[in-house]
Amino acid sequence: MEPFLLFISSLISYLLLVDCSELPFQEKMLLKALGLSGRPKPIAPGPVPKTLWKIFEKGINEDNPCRMAGFQVPGNIVRFYRDQGPLISSDMFHGSLCFKKHLFFDLSVIEAKEQVTLSQLEIKFKHNTYQGQEFQLQLHRPLHMALKSMRDHNANRKLLFAQSFRLHHKSLSFNLTKVTQDWTNKNNNMGLILEIFANSNTSMENHVSSSCDQIHSFIHASLLTVTLDPTSCKRRVKRSEEPLLPTPSNICKKRRLYIDFKDVGWQNWVIAPRGYMANYCHGECPYPLTEMLKGTNHAVLQTLVHSIEPEVTPLPCCAPIKLSPISMLYYDNNDNVVLRHYEDMVVDECGCK
Repeated sequence: MEPFLLFISSLISYLLLVDCSELPFQEKMLLKALGLSGRPKPIAPGPVPKTLWKIFEKGINEDNPCRMAGFQVPGNIVRFYRDQGPLISSDMFHGSLCFKKHLFFDLSVIEAKEQVTLSQLEIKFKHNTYQGQEFQLQLHRPLHMALKSMRDHNANRKLLFAQSFRLHHKSLSFNLTKVTQDWTNKNNNMGLILEIFANSNTSMENHVSSSCDQIHSFIHASLLTVTLDPTSCKRRVKRSEEPLLPTPSNICKKRRLYIDFKDVGWQNWVIAPRGYMANYCHGECPYPLTEMLKGTNHAVLQTLVHSIEPEVTPLPCCAPIKLSPISMLYYDNNDNVVLRHYEDMVVDECGCK
């Protein structure tokens, strides 16, 4: 069954309170179609990045729904992950090292069918008065699992980036697309090691300590990924606008249906939209089928046979013949913020099949 039909059958059952015993199964099937293992229950959800809001508000380019215009790469899913790695104690620091942290992002939600087309690491700092102090940032990737004492050995890690910066920078960004593509195999995801050093011409311990006090403005690191689910991409054929003709109320046509996520108990994890006009198809497909009913060749023949043997062959069904996508912004099962384009969520036209 198509995801859209699962969606409509589930939500109509909620709204009309029909056969409540089937609701858990219907919802489970629907959430699976949306790429979720169960109904998300956000515990400590973070703020929605401005970038994701902008893309959501801009809407979907229906001519090419599988391209993220905000990033200029193929994709229909954007995820925002918060760092889950531990801060490393300063007791282990030496020389001009000021700050050290293990960065880790759980990418297990990325499905095998998805292709990673972009990945950006962002390291944010609190707003700080410019003091002219320069720091050196190094980002390493561990190459092998190792004991804690051996984890930082140069032979066990690879330097990915080295960059100087000053505290008037509010954030630093790094492209991790190739690394993230490798991380989709969870055995390869050992995170990153972030180190920040004080750039100083003197080795005086008190001078280095004074410089390091300024770097405590570190806030957090986050990872943004854009992935493409090719199974959700469809080429759209533009139809010419047709005049709306008056039709009998019992004839197959599009009917209005507004889905309010609050009514189905999804308001805690769906960020936007709060609801949308889904519509549905309903009505009869009588013989003879007129052009207005947009019947398929099969439906035309079926109505002909029905006119001869009505007890043996039923009439065709009223069903969607044109659907369009919507974007949803929500928290997933790991409290990550996700922006996803979903195909076949809005009924635009109905016909007989």
